[in-house]
Amino acid sequence: MWGIWLDSKALEVGLFQAVVQYKTDNGKAFVRLPKAKYGLEIERIRELPVPPRFVYGEQVSPCNHPDMTGVIVGIRWHFKRNCCFYTISVNGKKRSKRYFDEDLISRV
Repeated sequence: MWGIWLDSKALEVGLFQAVVQYKTDNGKAFVRLPKAKYGLEIERIRELPVPPRFVYGEQVSPCNHPDMTGVIVGIRWHFKRNCCFYTISVNGKKRSKRYFDEDLISRV
C-alpha cells in the first residue's frame, strides 16, 4: 500500500509528508520504502488512491534531457495539484528541481 506519512515525528527523519510504501499488521503501519525501519499508527498515514508512477531507486530521465539519467530519491505529495512529485539524484548529487509524472521517463 502507498500513502502520505503525516506524523510530525517524521520531521526528525526527513519523511514528513513523504509518500511511503507500507504494510499493515494488527492496526499498525510498517514503512517498507524509502526506509524500512519505522512503525507508526495507521491514522498517521493518508492512503493514496493509486500508487506513484515511479518508485524509490528507479532510474529515470527528465523528458527535456533524455541523455541524463537519475535515480528517484524522494517522493512527496503536492496537496494543491493532488499528485506526487519526485526528487532525483544524478551522479550522486540531489537535484533541487521538482519533477512530476509528465516530466520523467523510466529507464527500466
